Amino acid sequence: MNGTEATDGFLSGTGVPVDPREIEAALTRLWGPSAEQAGGPEVENPNVTRIVLANVVVIRDGEPEGGTLDATIDEVVRRFPCRLIVVRRLERNGGGLTAEVSALCRLPAPGRTQVCAERIVLNAPRDSFGLVPGAVRPLLEPDLPFVLWWTFDPRSNADVFRTLASECSRLVLDLPDPADADALRLGLNVANTASCHDAAWFGLTRPRELVAQFFDAAAHPEALDQIVAVEVRAAARHAADVPRQAVWIVAWLAGRLGWTPVGKVRRAPGTLDADFESDGRAIVARIVNAADPTLIEPSLLAIQIDSRDPATGATRVFRLSRHEADTPEIHIDVEPSGRGGPPRVVVAPAIDAPRRIAAALESARVDRPFHDALPHALRLLGD
Repeated sequence: MNGTEATDGFLSGTGVPVDPREIEAALTRLWGPSAEQAGGPEVENPNVTRIVLANVVVIRDGEPEGGTLDATIDEVVRRFPCRLIVVRRLERNGGGLTAEVSALCRLPAPGRTQVCAERIVLNAPRDSFGLVPGAVRPLLEPDLPFVLWWTFDPRSNADVFRTLASECSRLVLDLPDPADADALRLGLNVANTASCHDAAWFGLTRPRELVAQFFDAAAHPEALDQIVAVEVRAAARHAADVPRQAVWIVAWLAGRLGWTPVGKVRRAPGTLDADFESDGRAIVARIVNAADPTLIEPSLLAIQIDSRDPATGATRVFRLSRHEADTPEIHIDVEPSGRGGPPRVVVAPAIDAPRRIAAALESARVDRPFHDALPHALRLLGD
C-alpha cells in the first residue's frame, strides 16, 4: 500500500495494517498527511482536529466483523472521542498478534473542523491472547483515564481480565443476557467497586425517573414506606431468561429504600421471586419474562408497585407499562386514581447500546444508587 492509499484507508476508517511493534510510529506518519488531505493547507493549520478524552480498550469476542458490536463501537466513539483500542479474540490459533489503525471522523457542522478519534485494532488468536496486556500498555495515552470495556464472560480468559481490570480506572462489563452473578463478581474482585459498572444499568435511567416521580412530595411520598410487592415484566428472545435490566430495577428499589433480604431467591425458567423486609413489613418481588424471538435485546414491559396502607388495608397500585416491547410509549397510571391524576402516556424509547455505553463512559465514577443496588443484584442473579 502506497502513502496515498494508506492515507485514504486511514481517513475512511477501513484500517491500515501495521506492525504491532510500530503502531505509534505509523500513527505519527499518517496523521500529518491526513490533515493535509482533509483540507488544511499546512499541518500546523489543519482542518482535522484529533481529540482524545480517554483510552478506551474494548475486548470483544464471538461476533463477526461488521456486526452490531462494530456499529455500537463506531457510534460510541462519535459521542465520546478517545483513543480506541479494540482487541479481537480470534477463534483460530497461530499467526501471532496483528494490528491495523484507522481514524473515525465526523463533521460537527458545515465549515467546521473535522473531529477525529483514532482506532487501533489488535487481532489476537486464542494461543496469543495472553500477550494482550503487554501489547495494550504501551498504547495507552499517558495522563488520561483507562476505561476497560469487556463484552463477553470474563471467566473464559480470567487471567487477562484480572490483569487489565486491576490496572484500569473504570471497568464497564457489557455482558450478554443472561449473565450470572459470578461473571459480574469477577470484575468486582479485581477492580475498585466504585469504578465498575454493568452496562445494563445505564438502560434504566428513564424508567427509574418515572418510578421516582410516583413518590415525589406532591404525590404519594408516604407510599414508599408502605410498599408490599413489586412485579417487573420483561421480554427476551428466550422464555427461560431473566433479563438483567429487570433484576436491576428490583435491586435499585431495594438499595434505595434499605430493604433487607429474607430467605432464598426462588428461580424457575423465566421467573424469579425474592423476599425482603423493612421495619417489620414483608415485601415480595417478582420478575416474569415473556419470550419474543424477534427481539435483539431484552426489553422492559411493565413495572408494578403495590403499596398498602397499614391503617385501612387499602392497596394503591403504581404501574408503568408498554403494550409492546418495541414501542416508545410508556403508559403511567395509579389505581385507584386520585392524587396521581388520570392515566397518561410519555414517549420514552428504550436506550440503545451506543447510548448505554456512552453514558457509562461519561458517568461519575462513584454512582451511589448503583453501589447500593449491587449486593441485591448479585443475590438475585445467583449469589
